[in-house]
Amino acid sequence: MKIGARVLKTGLAISLATYLSILLIPDNSAALAAIAAVTTTMPSVRKSFDMFTRRLVSNIIGGLVAVFMLFAIGSNPVAIGIAAVVTIAVLNALNLSDVLTLAVITLVAVMLTTSDNYYLAALYRVLETTIGVIVSFIINWLVYPPQHDKPFYSTLVNLTNEVLIFIRATLRKNVTFSILHRDIQWARKEYSTLTTLFDLMNNEVTFSKTERMGKARRLVIYRQMIKTTKSVIDLLDALHSNDHVFQSFPVDLRIMLREHIETLMVGHEQILLKFSGRVSASEVNFIHSQKDFKLEFMKRFFDQAWDELEADTSYENDSNGVIHILSATYNYEESLVKLNSIIRIYKERYIEYHDEDEQLGNEHL
Repeated sequence: MKIGARVLKTGLAISLATYLSILLIPDNSAALAAIAAVTTTMPSVRKSFDMFTRRLVSNIIGGLVAVFMLFAIGSNPVAIGIAAVVTIAVLNALNLSDVLTLAVITLVAVMLTTSDNYYLAALYRVLETTIGVIVSFIINWLVYPPQHDKPFYSTLVNLTNEVLIFIRATLRKNVTFSILHRDIQWARKEYSTLTTLFDLMNNEVTFSKTERMGKARRLVIYRQMIKTTKSVIDLLDALHSNDHVFQSFPVDLRIMLREHIETLMVGHEQILLKFSGRVSASEVNFIHSQKDFKLEFMKRFFDQAWDELEADTSYENDSNGVIHILSATYNYEESLVKLNSIIRIYKERYIEYHDEDEQLGNEHL
């Protein structure tokens, strides 16, 4: 059983919200404050702030609708249902549908009150909820603020290493078709996790100008890392989908492709080592294809595509498969060259951030 920082922060927010609610609003159960604290704890500080303001607005709307309905048609199960429908409709119209749960809970609590003073009861319920929202935001901001760099980099390196292993096995026909299909599905899922972590990092609040500039520079690198990871997954998918095409290549063309992709993958591994400080910034200059090689490489592929198109025994789209493999290979190469250039510039110009990058690499080992 693992108890993370977010779980601990949720528990702390519940305790503090309940205590403050009891202290500031006597003779109330403080249940709404605790519920608000649970539902407002978010994985990022910026998201917590965005939800904080939206929940305050939605709770006020829920309280106002509750008071209006109490005076209009009273408090009974049917009236509560109608009030809930009205509240949900208003929140949807205001584009607040993602925070309607807490607003409806506030509405129900107000309409079920036994107090004769509807205004005071509504005010207390809204205040309870507001206390929970505010406490949750402050706890999320000050206590162990979310750090997404480490899980992002760890996920990136693990995913990259696994995909490179899959490609090497595919090029040597050491993996079955069905197993590789599941592996590609896993890689796509991990890539989705990677983009989610990047979005969380991108949306984090940074108050220091120095930290904000350092974060912006790293985000440029992380964004290109994601693009490069997607390009290598696409290459694996192209090799997998067109495996029969690849196996029909002449031996020398298969060897040429395998050696070129292997060169790119070695470069990819060393570029990640460069980012973590284990390879010099000026190294890894061998991944960009020379003009003579590129001309020969492309000519061989287009000749092969033409041969596949003319062959009577060929599948209808085998020539397309040749081009898909070529396109995926060059897309991967272009992504790597750009990533290498960005990291080299970053390492040469901004040495003050190198300790943080090396720490990321050390923690992954």
